[in-house]
Amino acid sequence: MKKIGDIILICVLLFLIGMFFRPEKVIYVPKITGQVVDQNGKPIQNATVSRIEENEIKNEEYGHNEYVQYKSQTVMTDLNGNFELTEKSKIDWFLTPLDLPFVYCYANFEVSKKGFETYKTDFNAEENSKFNESLNACKGIIFKPKITLKKL
Repeated sequence: MKKIGDIILICVLLFLIGMFFRPEKVIYVPKITGQVVDQNGKPIQNATVSRIEENEIKNEEYGHNEYVQYKSQTVMTDLNGNFELTEKSKIDWFLTPLDLPFVYCYANFEVSKKGFETYKTDFNAEENSKFNESLNACKGIIFKPKITLKKL
């Protein structure tokens, strides 16, 4: 009788662990293609464009989680001021049963060039967001901003 109880307990534990730890959720960040120009409308060559993402770290001293922004992908603009931050994905291993399939996609990035003011989007702001109606995260979402940098 004790063996049957142990087997049932193990099955229940495996089920509960399977609800939270499984490689099913793929997180996409959207593709961002755009152009960087100066105040006169001339393309800016060799400006640095960086995707900004957020990483969650645990604060050991206070025992809570903090979010830290970091540059995850960096490209340079071409002769015509064009750039492309490609779509990428990662697997999220920790899930909650309350994860919803719909999502807003955000174009968080920074543009910098020596002699110009740095342009940085407000993190997860309304003006650089899109709602994906196909309910597959940010897959297939493309942002096409035209950035104007001001001279110093």
